[in-house]
Amino acid sequence: MKTLYLVRHAKASWENDVSDWERQLLEIGIERAHNVATTLKSKKIRPDKMISSYAFRALNTAVIFAIDLRYPVDEIEISSHIYEKRAIDILDMLRKQDDKLNSIMLFGHDPSITELYNMLTRKVLIKFGTASAAAIEFNIKNWKDLGNSAGKSLFIEAGK
Repeated sequence: MKTLYLVRHAKASWENDVSDWERQLLEIGIERAHNVATTLKSKKIRPDKMISSYAFRALNTAVIFAIDLRYPVDEIEISSHIYEKRAIDILDMLRKQDDKLNSIMLFGHDPSITELYNMLTRKVLIKFGTASAAAIEFNIKNWKDLGNSAGKSLFIEAGK
């Protein structure tokens, strides 16, 4: 069994004087990220690996989750295969993960996070809210088989 956690970055600023990938989290985004991470902690969730987009807002969200879930911040993998990528590109990256890992938490952006959720569960979720997290369980032994059959949606936690 493999479990994939999809997390959309927390709410970020739309300041005009910074590039898109430099956008910082708003206070409300930080608060909501902590709330969702605390909920996951209460479910005793601690992924084997965290992978984040290199965009500041996604990486900052990953750091919040890492601290709250007691995951080593310096072990967050920063990936160029998430920011401004399609869901199929992210899936390709996930299929190359080490099979010793049973759970991965991915921090990314919409619309690709919603598209990836829909693709992997064969369900239709209209839109992943900011700071939202979903868990999908797969009856597979190897990450290369991810997406060959529908995963089971275990939960979606919305940032509140």
